Amino acid sequence: MKTNLTIVAFGDSITEATIGVPDEMKRWPNALQSKLEPDFPETRVINSGVGGNSAREAMARFQSDVLAHDPDWVVLEFGGNNEDLSNPARIVSLEEFRALLIEYQTNLPAKTKTVVVTFPPVLDDLHAYEKISAFEAHYQNAGGIDKSVEPYREMTRAFAKENGLPIYDFHQELVALGMANGRMTYTLDDGIHLTEEGNEILANGVFQILKDILSPSEEIGGARNRDEHNPR
Repeated sequence: MKTNLTIVAFGDSITEATIGVPDEMKRWPNALQSKLEPDFPETRVINSGVGGNSAREAMARFQSDVLAHDPDWVVLEFGGNNEDLSNPARIVSLEEFRALLIEYQTNLPAKTKTVVVTFPPVLDDLHAYEKISAFEAHYQNAGGIDKSVEPYREMTRAFAKENGLPIYDFHQELVALGMANGRMTYTLDDGIHLTEEGNEILANGVFQILKDILSPSEEIGGARNRDEHNPR
């Protein structure tokens, strides 16, 4: 069993995880490494999240921030910044988003595997864009800010299914946990970024997928289906 894994966490501010989480070890990529270390002591989890990145902007640094690390695994978290209504030139259409996902998969080395993570819930009433009157009609048509992100989540789900990739539906998980324990347990008062508890849920969800794939004979965290991991 290989113990010197290199894992790249590739995404936006949810992956960067600096907002509201001053303790680096409680940011989910670091927490993921801590969870893996007992069985994979030489594993490195490299945080290649950049706050504010759309999928287009993230893919512009794909070579330097992902491929240059020669990863065994990539944890791919995209989709939250594709609709910047304040800067239309930055908007990534669904068609472009699909093309970027295909570009990602096509240019990934054969040895590198991917875990797909869906973008977390957006709390409309707390999000800064909720208060901008110029955006009101757009979000009304979409059914709200969170609903405007959902087509991008659906595309990541479809991308994972089409390519046989394990997916952690973090959005679904956090919606359910928020209903059970209160949404502010996991989401900061900006309506989008994760608390320490939210980071822990994300780290654990990815950890369970990787443990099951890398050590299928070990019953750590219980047996789980590769295609839908929703730890409670």
